[in-house]
Amino acid sequence: TGLYAAGEADYQYHGANRLGANSLLSCIYTGLMMGPGVVNYLKNLPQAASEMPSSMFDGDEKRWKDRFSEISQMSGSENPYALHNELAEAMISNVLIVRENEKLGATLKVIEDIESRWKNIECVDTQDWTNPVPSFVNQLWNMIQLSKIITMGALQRDEFRGSHYKPDFDLSQPDDFDPADYLEFEDQKFNGGVHKDQFASSHLDYMERFEKNNENWLKSSIATYNNGKPTIDYEQVDTSLIAPRPRKYD
Repeated sequence: TGLYAAGEADYQYHGANRLGANSLLSCIYTGLMMGPGVVNYLKNLPQAASEMPSSMFDGDEKRWKDRFSEISQMSGSENPYALHNELAEAMISNVLIVRENEKLGATLKVIEDIESRWKNIECVDTQDWTNPVPSFVNQLWNMIQLSKIITMGALQRDEFRGSHYKPDFDLSQPDDFDPADYLEFEDQKFNGGVHKDQFASSHLDYMERFEKNNENWLKSSIATYNNGKPTIDYEQVDTSLIAPRPRKYD
């Protein structure tokens, strides 16, 4: 099967921080390319889904029927909507723009507690017809897992980049720094060596910190599940076409 996504769900233009203009770019460009891409994908499939034997789908159909049947029979003491509010409060309070390792670690414990309590949920509506509660309970489980991954990734990433703002790892950009200095700095490096006397010492120190941070953290976090638990690995970001540059917010 193929999955196509455009807009804010399409992360490739965003990097560490989702920007409104990038979302517009993604909607327009990825949306433009998606139509022909889907048509080409379908043309090259060895056979259509309708031509596949039903046995290929029966197992998944049974798995999801069993899943929602089990959820509908949950009769514990935890209200799923109350758990959702607790999860939202923890994430908004500690895993939003400003992130501190101590609070991230505490939030992980909160998420693990909510995950444990999810198993004791009461499915508060068990009707079979147009009933959103079992679906919500299932999605709440998914939210818990995604929250855990986001928080683990944030805790392990000791840097200040985009929406990963950790005050303890701020690179302390000088107030009078001009990002154009970094372009000159990079140009001199490419052409044989940096003339350090041409840069203010505080600017030079900052640019070297910026580069060191990129050596350590210019990579995407990749979450995988092993034995029901997530682990975080990393994948280097290809910047061969456009290298990262410091931003200045005035």
